[in-house]
Amino acid sequence: LAIVGKGDVVIYESKLPGPTSARNPPDNQLQFIVHQALDSLDHKVWSGTNMFMKEVDRFNNMPVSAFVTAGHIRFMLLHHVGIEDHTIKTFFSELYKLYIKVAMNPFYLKNTPITSNSFHDRVYSLAKNHFFR
Repeated sequence: LAIVGKGDVVIYESKLPGPTSARNPPDNQLQFIVHQALDSLDHKVWSGTNMFMKEVDRFNNMPVSAFVTAGHIRFMLLHHVGIEDHTIKTFFSELYKLYIKVAMNPFYLKNTPITSNSFHDRVYSLAKNHFFR
């Protein structure tokens, strides 16, 4: 999972709980995968009005889904095939609510990394609730 702000600045990234396999990319490749998917997302974001885009790119047969806010903050999720679109969309909607709470904090500087352990714990819990029922 990555949250990308303006100027393609990664403001939050996390490796969420999930099945492990030999096809999973190494941790040091995840940023490259996200930035590659950003190029595809930038082309698709202006061609429609949906905030949720179920597949903007693929890596090793793993889709990258995205959610773009009105302020052009992009949530990107690299995941395994088989997760329902509705589940991903609901996860992104709830993640957006968490992000709004952080963004509304007067002590948070816009477009800077989110380092809050509380935010990380809530994102992790959200992922467990949506992807591992």
